[in-house]
Amino acid sequence: MDSKQERLDKAYIWMNIDFDKVKYRINAVTCEIERVIQKHQLSNQTSNSGKINN
Repeated sequence: MDSKQERLDKAYIWMNIDFDKVKYRINAVTCEIERVIQKHQLSNQTSNSGKINN
């Protein structure tokens, strides 16, 4: 009986997630990832421009 009650509590916790907050956080992380990718691409472009192609 105890384990069944514990399972119900966990399900209740999952149902109480504030999806607006989750969406906001996902957007924030996505923006950060895009920024890192852009920085990486810029640094690759500048390092590649100095190379001599044979």
